[in-house]
Amino acid sequence: MNSVHYSFSGSACFTVLPLLLSKMLIKIQWEDSKEELPLKVYTHNIRYSAKHLSDGEKSWETRKHLVASSIEFNTFNQTAIVCLQEVLHNQLLDLLELLGKDWTYCGVGRNDGGSKGEYAPILYRKHQFTVEMNRTFWLSETPDFPSRGWDAASIRIVNAALFSHNTSGRVLYMLNTHLDDQGVKARVKGAELIKDIIMSLQNHDALILCGDMNSEHDEEAYSVFAEFLKDSSKQVISKSRYGNSSTFTGFKNNDKKEIDYIFVHDGVQVSSYGVLGNRFDDDVFSSDHRPVVANLVILNRQKGLRCN
Repeated sequence: MNSVHYSFSGSACFTVLPLLLSKMLIKIQWEDSKEELPLKVYTHNIRYSAKHLSDGEKSWETRKHLVASSIEFNTFNQTAIVCLQEVLHNQLLDLLELLGKDWTYCGVGRNDGGSKGEYAPILYRKHQFTVEMNRTFWLSETPDFPSRGWDAASIRIVNAALFSHNTSGRVLYMLNTHLDDQGVKARVKGAELIKDIIMSLQNHDALILCGDMNSEHDEEAYSVFAEFLKDSSKQVISKSRYGNSSTFTGFKNNDKKEIDYIFVHDGVQVSSYGVLGNRFDDDVFSSDHRPVVANLVILNRQKGLRCN
């Protein structure tokens, strides 16, 4: 596949692989499919498998079943896509084994573009979706290569994938990211780079961005996304919202913040939204973050808008 050059504002011009299907396939699916597509989107920072545990934190061996069962229960019998953050390679393998053979993923480790470092993987069922393209960008001045940007404490990435729904033929982009927890400039510049990437994407029915943004509603990185995307939590009335408001709890439930989001573009209707629990009667935290879910509808093209 040939390369395409995009010029992103605020960063150097760099080369990306085309984030499109072939023109013929796009034309057939785009013109002929008008079917609305209900979609469950689930995002969760699962906490990396730490060698040295924080106060109140249990080992990944203890937590992994809680993470997997939450995904399985909340996506059962539904068309669903799952975005996870802070996932090390061994954790990814564990979750795929627990979820079963129909589940697979796209994404790479941030340290080397292979299997080292944290992934921001996008999980899906093979019988529901086909990945037509997948590309990882590093949130830095050199987004084509493993690199740390600006004042970030860690290497950060955004995972972008183009999905086609196997039954309806609907075409959607999913992006999954985890912005830096320390560098204010890195969060803002990373958000701006993601915005530039999104604005370059064309010919799709829907676009959804998930992730741990390490940014609350009144902070600048959140504002970058809110300028051109819709925060799912703000698209529903109170009776259609489930659970908590805070998405980060820590392992003592005493450090509550709302920093995990599902953003949608035009053409996507948010039917309901929820922040699920991460601790139950056994007093074990599945993670220091809570899962965030949204029931979406990708509208037919008479009701929705092209996201380009």
